[in-house]
Amino acid sequence: MSSKIIKENKKLVLNLYKRCLYSAKRCPKFQNQLMMESYIKLKFRSNKDVHQRDFETIETLIKQGEEELKSMNEYHELRSKSKKGEDFESNFDDEFNYIGNKENK
Repeated sequence: MSSKIIKENKKLVLNLYKRCLYSAKRCPKFQNQLMMESYIKLKFRSNKDVHQRDFETIETLIKQGEEELKSMNEYHELRSKSKKGEDFESNFDDEFNYIGNKENK
């Protein structure tokens, strides 16, 4: 039973990682793409030592990752719908810093 859960969790984490990297590639500025890719890799690497049988922690981390991905995708949607894409670009660094500061608390 638990081996099935472990396999499913690995699939979920890998899928989340790929979707996060894809979302980072949607950033219009190359510098922001690199910054987001670095952030994603850092976040996943910082949790790589979570034991595969610590299902509660893994579930919590997946939920947090999904929430951050949702926020990033909402940013992309707003940017693509806006005629003032530059306004969103100038606020991107503030958004990124907010996410980073939120995680460090």
